[in-house]
Amino acid sequence: MPLDWQNLFASIAPLIPSRIAGDLAVIGSLLVSLCAIAARYWPRPAPGSRWLLLYRVVNSIAMNSRNAINADDQLVKEPSRREDR
Repeated sequence: MPLDWQNLFASIAPLIPSRIAGDLAVIGSLLVSLCAIAARYWPRPAPGSRWLLLYRVVNSIAMNSRNAINADDQLVKEPSRREDR
């Protein structure tokens, strides 16, 4: 059975005081925004690098998957094109 996020949120929302829920929403959106900015300009570390795990965590928080292109991912996916003149 797939998890319906709206029903889950509707069942948990009354348990959280509104002031705390508002603060959590602001902090959460700020965290996602900061991670999205960092992911945009942070090139992918080399395989086996100790930074690779942090890179993946930042990209996960930023919801940066599938269609997103980071700083140098475009260069890795597409070979460079030379224009002959």
